Amino acid sequence: MIIKSINITEGFFYRKIKFQDGTNLIFSKKNSCGKTTLLRFLLYSLGYNIPNTKNIKFELCEVETIINTEYLGDITLNRSSKNSISANINGEEYTYILPSELNKLHSIIYHTDNNNLLDNILGTIYVDQEKGWTLLNRGIVIGSLRFNIEDLIRGLSNIDCDSLIAKESQLARELNKYKQMFSVSQYQKSIETETGVLFSEDYDERLETNIQELTIQKNILKKEINRVSNTIKKNKQFKKYIEEMKILIKAPNGDTIPVTSDNIVGFDDNTNYLVSKHKMLIAELSTLLNEIEKLEFQRKYDEEQVAFLESETLTQSFDRKISTLQLSAPSIQSEIKRLEKELKNIRKEISNKTRSNTEVIDSLYTNVNKYLTELKVNDDKKIDFTYLFTSNLKELSGAVLHKTVFAFKLAYILEVEKALKIKLPIILDSPSGKEVDQSNVQLMMDILKRDFSANQIIIASIFTYKFDSSNIITINNKLIENMVDL
Repeated sequence: MIIKSINITEGFFYRKIKFQDGTNLIFSKKNSCGKTTLLRFLLYSLGYNIPNTKNIKFELCEVETIINTEYLGDITLNRSSKNSISANINGEEYTYILPSELNKLHSIIYHTDNNNLLDNILGTIYVDQEKGWTLLNRGIVIGSLRFNIEDLIRGLSNIDCDSLIAKESQLARELNKYKQMFSVSQYQKSIETETGVLFSEDYDERLETNIQELTIQKNILKKEINRVSNTIKKNKQFKKYIEEMKILIKAPNGDTIPVTSDNIVGFDDNTNYLVSKHKMLIAELSTLLNEIEKLEFQRKYDEEQVAFLESETLTQSFDRKISTLQLSAPSIQSEIKRLEKELKNIRKEISNKTRSNTEVIDSLYTNVNKYLTELKVNDDKKIDFTYLFTSNLKELSGAVLHKTVFAFKLAYILEVEKALKIKLPIILDSPSGKEVDQSNVQLMMDILKRDFSANQIIIASIFTYKFDSSNIITINNKLIENMVDL
């Protein structure tokens, strides 16, 4: 891929810049003239979400960039807003919504639909002046755009870890929530320590529910009391009725006996049972009414407190609400340990799958060592292959880190080009770092001249470098300085 030209229009001003296939040097005698801005415009014109520089808002500009691709020839990209970009491909116009369809556009440009590769190409070919020279194998490329060597290797190796990565992400989110819950439980404990009490639950809703439930029970009891009362009343009426009937019965011995409530078997026992049950129900109802009365008093009290609660400070209100949460610190800690263990196992499985393609890793390892040795970083002592995945950058600083990052980038480019069967542009912003002398910079440039002569190289710097043929793009005072013809 070759960037052929870029045309930037800002209001009544514009600038068109042409690039050559080989080396292009964006040069100014002093800083803050627009060199970094031009590089960022190039990336912006490719659809990336790029942060503005100090004096220019990209979304207020119109940018047209022409690139040449190995498989489709020239493609013209037009971007006049941060939300979309159009591409003219072989005379056909296509529009892509950003950022959701960025990979769809880049799959055409880079001739691959492998998202792991597409997501990491920018971190491979571009080195930003701010964080780029400290970005070794994972981190921020620019703005919110990131690079990750594990993702890149999976893309180069066609290894599918999507389900595992989704599971890892889910577990990480859940673990983070439990850690926050534990922090809340500790804060809740501190409230209790400071105040001596833990606020009761904010129970307006619960109070109403309890009153309703007790009212239902009260109504049921009243119905039962009425039923028993009616039964007792009917029994008394039956007794009187029997006595008024003056019924006689004849015993087996021939005696005649009058029927009364006293000689009806079980009549008094049944009546006594009903009377006892009635007394128990009355006592139960009395207890229930007392409970309802207390709750209604509490409700009235709470309503009287509303005005006071409305005058609470934000922190008092927060403490009161936090203290009502039912949190068990031991249970939360147990769940945190379980999730940490599961997350560790998932990450180990992802790591093992990522590193299963030794061919890609061996090639990266070989090229990194080759360039580190040439840049006089490792003193002929080869780094271990696991260093490709290191997270320990504390031992690297200044020129050593600068040159190490450069060696890694070159190794990445070689592997991506091998996989995609295309040539990638190399875009470097200010390769002459504060602690990197010109002799070290020239070592880096010599490697580019020798091993990447077929690549388009775009460098922004206040220094000039020794290349056989360079296209010098000079910025005098500002990047966009030509008036549009009206």
